[in-house]
Amino acid sequence: MPTRWTGLLVGARWAQRVLLVLFALVPVLVVTLAFVPALIFLPFLRSRTGHALTMVGRLAAWTRALLVASRER
Repeated sequence: MPTRWTGLLVGARWAQRVLLVLFALVPVLVVTLAFVPALIFLPFLRSRTGHALTMVGRLAAWTRALLVASRER
């Protein structure tokens, strides 16, 4: 019987991890979609190129943090 319970616990942990990643992914997708218009137009304005690069850097950092946090330890 211990193997059955162990299998259930492993499945529950996997499901919990998947749900947490999905819930964390929703805000990242919303922010990314909100940035799209700015990322399309800002690079063509000389005074705003730095701002566009900062936005891309932040998106990359948030995505990296999400992926690192979702890894099994």
